[in-house]
Amino acid sequence: MSEILDFLTDFIRIDIFVGFGWYSMLYFLLKWVVKDKTVISDFDKSAVQLVVYGGFIWLTLWLTKTGFFYLESEINRVKCSGHVGWIEAMFWFLLTQLYRINPVRRFLVFRILISLLFLLTVERFVILLTLFHRDYLPDMWGLFSDFEDGFFALLLVVLIKIGFFLLTVSLYRFVMGKR
Repeated sequence: MSEILDFLTDFIRIDIFVGFGWYSMLYFLLKWVVKDKTVISDFDKSAVQLVVYGGFIWLTLWLTKTGFFYLESEINRVKCSGHVGWIEAMFWFLLTQLYRINPVRRFLVFRILISLLFLLTVERFVILLTLFHRDYLPDMWGLFSDFEDGFFALLLVVLIKIGFFLLTVSLYRFVMGKR
């Protein structure tokens, strides 16, 4: 059961939320280029709704997973002392719920800043913080698996994440009965 919950929370966090971060960058580029903005705006409303609802679903799954983790055995309760997991959960949940505020959803500056926060996951933030603490710089910069194979591999990963997010939003729109 915990493996399924791990998979679902990682799927929502990595594929949906990070995909939305990349999509937001692409959205504002398309908004400047495309003349008929109604289709793009309607699609964006659905994408934002999906992320807001996904935040609720992700928090519910994460709380369920955490509850199962604490109830599994006495060893896990001793091993899991600390509040870092709760900080990360609140970070992701609050980040998704910021899109309920109309100026955050509409204005480019707020949207880009929040998109960058979606792209800079908590794990990557901790890695960067550790790297630059006391001038510690490793010999290899292979800590980000997306970057170690070069620019085209990174571009492929970004395009796959955007494509998967667009497919998910299209499926959401189909299920909700929107055009």
